[in-house]
Amino acid sequence: MIRLEAGVAGVLVLLAAARTASADEPVGAREPRLMSETAEITSVADAFDGDDPFDLNLLVGFHQSWKHANIRRETTIAQPGLSTGGFVPATENIASYKSSMSSLDVGADIGIYKDFALILRVPVILGWSQSLGDLNGSAAQDVMALGDPAGGVLNGLPKYDLFSVPFNSPTRSGVDYISAGLDWAIYNQQRDLTKPTWVVGVEGRLAVGTPLHACNATPGATGAECPDPSNPTAPSRDPGISRGMDSIIVHTTWSRRFGYIEPYSGFRVQADFAQARSDFQQWNPSNDLDRTPPLLGSFQLGIEVVPFEQRESFQRLSADFRFEGTYHSPGRDYSELFDALGSSQAPSLRSANPSSYYNPNAPAPGPSVANPATENVYFTGITEQQAFGSFMFSASATYQAGEYVKFSVGSGFTYAQSHLVTAADTCTPNNGDPALAGPCQTTSGGVTTVLGSPNPDHRDVIDLPGHRFSVDDATVVDLWVRGVVMF
Repeated sequence: MIRLEAGVAGVLVLLAAARTASADEPVGAREPRLMSETAEITSVADAFDGDDPFDLNLLVGFHQSWKHANIRRETTIAQPGLSTGGFVPATENIASYKSSMSSLDVGADIGIYKDFALILRVPVILGWSQSLGDLNGSAAQDVMALGDPAGGVLNGLPKYDLFSVPFNSPTRSGVDYISAGLDWAIYNQQRDLTKPTWVVGVEGRLAVGTPLHACNATPGATGAECPDPSNPTAPSRDPGISRGMDSIIVHTTWSRRFGYIEPYSGFRVQADFAQARSDFQQWNPSNDLDRTPPLLGSFQLGIEVVPFEQRESFQRLSADFRFEGTYHSPGRDYSELFDALGSSQAPSLRSANPSSYYNPNAPAPGPSVANPATENVYFTGITEQQAFGSFMFSASATYQAGEYVKFSVGSGFTYAQSHLVTAADTCTPNNGDPALAGPCQTTSGGVTTVLGSPNPDHRDVIDLPGHRFSVDDATVVDLWVRGVVMF
């Protein structure tokens, strides 16, 4: 009996040892580990990792994006059934905005150390076209809806329009920016099954293309196609392709794989800083935070599903389903009306605003007038926009066809909340000195109240309530394909 029990025990030990050896058999450095690979979003190239001393992933992709939005304007005109004219409804249809952008995405992921990689990207815009078209008959009424009251009257109609519909921007192409960043997987579920994968990263973007200049490429348009705001009679400028913004992006993502699925979540923050060579900074005297570009903060939630994974042939198929919400803070930016307003010949937009005011009789009391010693501020088409949120749903599939190559294809749909795109305040509340207040002060009963400093970006014709423009029903459809070669 004792010998039989000993024999059975020996067989069980041998079976357990065989099973353990099967599970721990040597695995190639690039070989996918069955049911333990991290999601594409948390995958980080590395180096000096066992018999895999170096990782280099080269990628190229094509991205197509289509955007549509409705442009409307507040109005105080009496409209039977809609408005008595006693308040400000945003009911005036102005234009239907359309945009199409094709880009080539080129980049590389270079492993530096274990779960630590250098990320390089160069997006090349192959073609970007924009236009404003009719919105429910708006083109037939734009003379009244878009007339410049400061431009005079000709034959009973406004002599100048802020812009006209239809309107076409030039087709732009080139490189907006180049970027470099670092990704670090602080925790990696492949290395420690008790912990999720946690990736943090930072990215820096450097604008390298010609900064955007407002242009009017509508057939039959008069004047320079891309006028210089400070000298409208000068030769036309280059349309440009770059926002002229250097950016810092910080992001973090967590994921945890459970069998065939891997849910994940993450955050992303982007801060932009305008370069001095752009129109954004050229006529942008320091004043307050409202003059900066919007700050973007995003939250993403998704799940990756892995229905097929074969270790022996290095093959893997995964599907990614993602939701992303982004908050766009108030700030000055290039809106859907950048080209139309920035290339306008309307006197209300072409005249310069003083950047500051002073009292020429100081220290004696006296009126506050424009300071001739400071720069004039010209309107470039860049406007102050209201805060809004955007929401994106996307789905993509990735197929690793072998040890050294994989492909992905995906699509996304984005909806943006309605928001004002011309909303610059008349006065900025950062001043209590009457000598600097200019028109931003009132006097009643012999008492002067300072409201702040005049905002040199403010234009009554587009920024006052009853004249402001909004972007409504904005949607974006994205399609992309990408190939990656892994060394």
